[in-house]
Amino acid sequence: MPIWQKLGQWWQERSGRERRILVAWAATVAVLSLWFGVCAPLFQRIAVLEKQVPELEILLNRMRTQSPAVKSAGGAVVRQSNEDLRSVLFGQLAERKITAELRALSPTRVEMRLPEMPMKEALEILDALRQETGSHVVVFGARSEAPSSGSARIVVELERNS
Repeated sequence: MPIWQKLGQWWQERSGRERRILVAWAATVAVLSLWFGVCAPLFQRIAVLEKQVPELEILLNRMRTQSPAVKSAGGAVVRQSNEDLRSVLFGQLAERKITAELRALSPTRVEMRLPEMPMKEALEILDALRQETGSHVVVFGARSEAPSSGSARIVVELERNS
């Protein structure tokens, strides 16, 4: 006998009161599973993003609009060098012990792919690199493999006026 027939037969053997109790119990389990399995984590993630996104947008907009000839956050003057931008960025990344893919698009423009890291940390590093190299963000892209982790891969094009 197939399982559905056995289940139907078992259900028919229950009294009306037992059926109502079982239906109420199953509905309660379903609602609680939905709440704790889907809704609660979703609301928690929304609350975290409501705090993070405005901060990250402000930081990104500041990087896009701020003149590259500004003093860095530590007060040090931006280093202008005769080296191409890729070499300068490579040195700055090496000082921070960060591996990133750098592709020179021209002597004054570089595409940089940072490794996956927390978005806020990546933007802070990007802002510091931008200030220290005297460059500005031309193209910005971020992609997250696991949105719940808060980490992302940043792909950015930096350009420095000669």
